[in-house]
Amino acid sequence: MTQPQSPETEANPVTEANNTQAAPVSTSPKTNWLSGSRGVVLGVGLGLLVAFVGSRIITPGQANDSAPAAAPTATEAKAKSVTVAPVESTAIAQTLAATGTITAYEMLPVTSPATGLQITAVLVDEGDTVQAGQTLVRLNDAALRAQLASANASVQQAEARLAELRAGSRSEAIAQARAQVSEAQARADLAQERAGRFSSLRNDGAIAQDQLDEILTEQRRANASLQQAQRRLEELEAGPRPEAIAQAQAQLNQAQAQVQLITAQLNDTVVRAPASGKIAERNASVGDLTASSKQLFQIIQNGRLELQLNVPETQLPQINPGQTVQISNDADADLSLTGKVREIDPILDAESRQAVVNVDLPSNPNLKPGMFLRAEIATATAPGLTVPTDAIIPQSDGSGIAYIVQNDNTVTAQIVTTGKVLPDNRIEIRSGLNSGDNIVVKGAPYLKEGDKVSVVD
Repeated sequence: MTQPQSPETEANPVTEANNTQAAPVSTSPKTNWLSGSRGVVLGVGLGLLVAFVGSRIITPGQANDSAPAAAPTATEAKAKSVTVAPVESTAIAQTLAATGTITAYEMLPVTSPATGLQITAVLVDEGDTVQAGQTLVRLNDAALRAQLASANASVQQAEARLAELRAGSRSEAIAQARAQVSEAQARADLAQERAGRFSSLRNDGAIAQDQLDEILTEQRRANASLQQAQRRLEELEAGPRPEAIAQAQAQLNQAQAQVQLITAQLNDTVVRAPASGKIAERNASVGDLTASSKQLFQIIQNGRLELQLNVPETQLPQINPGQTVQISNDADADLSLTGKVREIDPILDAESRQAVVNVDLPSNPNLKPGMFLRAEIATATAPGLTVPTDAIIPQSDGSGIAYIVQNDNTVTAQIVTTGKVLPDNRIEIRSGLNSGDNIVVKGAPYLKEGDKVSVVD
């Protein structure tokens, strides 16, 4: 390393710059009262005090063999206490800068399965976190509840009819049917007897044909009633037919299906979250009518966000899934995040020749879809020189100054070129220092070229 020339041989711009920086030290209470004659007097006084105390605590033999402690010189009294640190070789990540926009990893649209119903309540708003199955909206269900009551009544009626058929005929009904058969049989016998008599009378010419026809009609009616009563008795004694039971079962199934349909429609009057996440957009309002094409909400599934970076085609070979990404925001200096490359879109934009690199983001309440962020993708690591950030004094031209401690405990000002600021409060040195150089850390802003220092822990 080339050391800057001393002020006695040639004017040094570094020294002049540091003389300007060292000016605050002359007005600082901690430095002024030790400078000049006061420092010398104080140093001599401290030396005499140490010699006096030492003469009191050593043994007599030792007192004869020991010489009094010498007072510190003026140069030693002016030495400034500082801490130092060596210039170290550190693995430094090589990065690729890019910009991008936050988007939702999975955006779920929420619509109403029931159409044409009025919204009566909206229970969530934008930014709310919801759980899967949580109620978001309620719809007017009065008409559907009335239909459900009617359908339930039909089910009960069909169940009663089926139960009656399956139970078979009661003994009381069979006895009644037998009595009806006996009564019909008696009427039929009587009608037959009368028809016989009136037929003989007609043959004798005692009655007109019209009278005989009336008697024959009554006989036919009596026979028909008898046959009907006999069939009824046979049905009751044989029990219900399988066809009748099957028909009653079908009617019951139809009524139950209607109940299930209306119940499903009632369930659709409560709109629930399809998955857990955060409400990104709300379009539902009380009084609106639902439609299949209208989105009520947009949900960021599980609140998961990603950063989509636009990277030129020529830089894509340097990027691989799993690489670390340091993220910052121009509008919020305190926002500093670490993400990871998840995947690279396989299709490039035909006009810009750029591809989208998707970066997984950590959970952070300050992140919102649409936010613009800057990113640095760690593409590789290489050894480089680093020092503590406090050891570098920034200059107005963008460079920095570091003070190197020499073997005689004096310091030399050295202009350095800095690079990246590392996470462990260290900074990269690209030129001006060598590995192993001891540089001043604490106390550096109060030094100037050639100052004497005293290194402390």
